[in-house]
Amino acid sequence: MKKINLYILALCALFLFSCNDEDDVVISEKKENRFDLPQGNHDFDDQIVEWNNKYGTYVLYKFSNPDINYQFTSNAKYDVREEADEEGIRAAVQFLKEDFFDLYTDEVKKHLFPSKILMAGMLYTQDNYVPLWDTISDGGFDFQRGYMVRGVDHITLPHVDKDFAQRIKNPQYRKRLKLAINRTFIQFLMNPLDDVIAKIDHENIINTFGAYSLISEQSAQEGVTDPYSSKNRWYQEKDLYQLGFLEYGTYWYFWEPFYWTAPDKDDDFYSFLEFIFTQTREELYTNPLYTNYPPIKKKCDHLLETFAKHGITL
Repeated sequence: MKKINLYILALCALFLFSCNDEDDVVISEKKENRFDLPQGNHDFDDQIVEWNNKYGTYVLYKFSNPDINYQFTSNAKYDVREEADEEGIRAAVQFLKEDFFDLYTDEVKKHLFPSKILMAGMLYTQDNYVPLWDTISDGGFDFQRGYMVRGVDHITLPHVDKDFAQRIKNPQYRKRLKLAINRTFIQFLMNPLDDVIAKIDHENIINTFGAYSLISEQSAQEGVTDPYSSKNRWYQEKDLYQLGFLEYGTYWYFWEPFYWTAPDKDDDFYSFLEFIFTQTREELYTNPLYTNYPPIKKKCDHLLETFAKHGITL
């Protein structure tokens, strides 16, 4: 029996070893990264080196597929087929400075920023002949919002081509990209791929946030106890806000009675993030949704206060 057990253990060890992929990258601390800077001899390289010296973050425009597919096990998903364009990189570095780095304190940049920010030229998903644009849509069916590509230790701008410098001059495009990268940064903090590398107490933040959501009276009478259950339904549109939501999950309109259902907790969280991101603090505090609906006010205040403790002003 002992021989059989030893044989099985040996096979398991051999299997695990054979599953190792040369594209896998070992998880490392931010300070132990493996890239040499500068990657070139351009004016924007000075800024990239300065960021690395101050905060330990590598802003890279030359990298390999394993760097963007950085996972605990081999899980190649993206294929970089063209490096970022020089003029695009110059504009992207300026964008990163003004609309990302300059928005946060030194402590946040040192301790909470990702290890890498990658700038890709043409980025493809596996077996896809159409390159990614600049963001990936995610969220509830009727409430899609854009996110950057992200991984265990990086956020990636996937379309830094020769036309990026022109596109970023468009105020609407720039605003959308600014929202996307800062939204993705919060997502990077709130949805770590493993608790071992979590940088903040993300579960407590979102659970406290979710505790302010309410259940409709009829759903409560039917025994619903989870405000994020698809059985948490309401039949008047205005009840959306009274229950503490900004977006619904689904809207049933095929036959009466028409009804709305609660969103899932993550979509609810990011809808509030969007609500806060897209207005000044003064606008938020005078917004009727904030002033007239206590659950919405409580959720906003919780997010503002919690992230402020980490040095992040939403």
